[in-house]
Amino acid sequence: MAELRIGLIGYGAWTREGYLPALRRDGRARIAAVVAPSQGTRSRAHAELGSDVILAARFEDLPTHADLDAVMIAVPDAAHESALRVALAGRAAVFYEPPVSNQRARMEGVLALLLDSKLVTFADLELGFIPAVARAGEIVASGALGGVQTVTIRLQSGWGPLPGNDLSNANHLSTWYIDVLNRVIGGFPRRVQVLEGHGLPGRRQNRSLAHFDYGGVWGVLDVNIASVGELSILIRIEASDGDLEADLFTGVVRWRTRNGGAWTVEDRAALRPYADWPGVHECVAAFLDAVERGQTSVNGAETVARLQRVGLAAEESVDTGTWVTIR
Repeated sequence: MAELRIGLIGYGAWTREGYLPALRRDGRARIAAVVAPSQGTRSRAHAELGSDVILAARFEDLPTHADLDAVMIAVPDAAHESALRVALAGRAAVFYEPPVSNQRARMEGVLALLLDSKLVTFADLELGFIPAVARAGEIVASGALGGVQTVTIRLQSGWGPLPGNDLSNANHLSTWYIDVLNRVIGGFPRRVQVLEGHGLPGRRQNRSLAHFDYGGVWGVLDVNIASVGELSILIRIEASDGDLEADLFTGVVRWRTRNGGAWTVEDRAALRPYADWPGVHECVAAFLDAVERGQTSVNGAETVARLQRVGLAAEESVDTGTWVTIR
């Protein structure tokens, strides 16, 4: 197949440190256009990507001869919705960052557009592409651990505090982290209850603990975005005949059973060096596969809509303090 022509909407750190290394490693695509509102950013793109790249302040200003196969969006949260709406009105496949809006009340409207689109759309849910996640799911499905009781994913970061947000942690993070729980457990949650932190203006608190009912298995999202510790994402599985731990940054998976006793340790890391985060190389490659096929098999609109609605149910639980059914 001919080299894919990619347009970048946004040329900040995530584009340069995440998307570009992944595209270069894959080798099937080249950057044909960059959209950035700042002249300084466009000048940087020109210097780093070459004079053949078409530059524009707005996506609508790109000339028709740009003839893009796909656009990849990397903009601040406040611009997610507007960038996604513009891209969905075009003709190229779309790679984008959740959440689809930074406003709860506007999410369903954007999801409706996404679900109605005939374009290939693909959410950047890179955590689900880390081999350690797939391996944890394989071990669970094999029955080696016995009956699974609880699967916890814990995020520890120093991103916060982030006051003034309209989305809670459970909503903002639901697409990535519930996607991981779903892949490990092999199901989808029925209801959610959130125990939210307090002390900051807005809905995004430093600490959050969300419980998900998978019908016989409990899923837990444990978040601390103002930790003094190092950035980490850990999975822990507790089952009737064994347990499992996985570190998504190192890729180390270790598990043991009641009969075996000793830990079995495996290296299931994502492709290194990471494109800023583990799983980005694999996620971008899967997107390019979808562009070449003309069809999204994973991370498509229906998957994203279900995951974002988990987040919306979590918002209702934050308000009521009760279990909320996920629709």
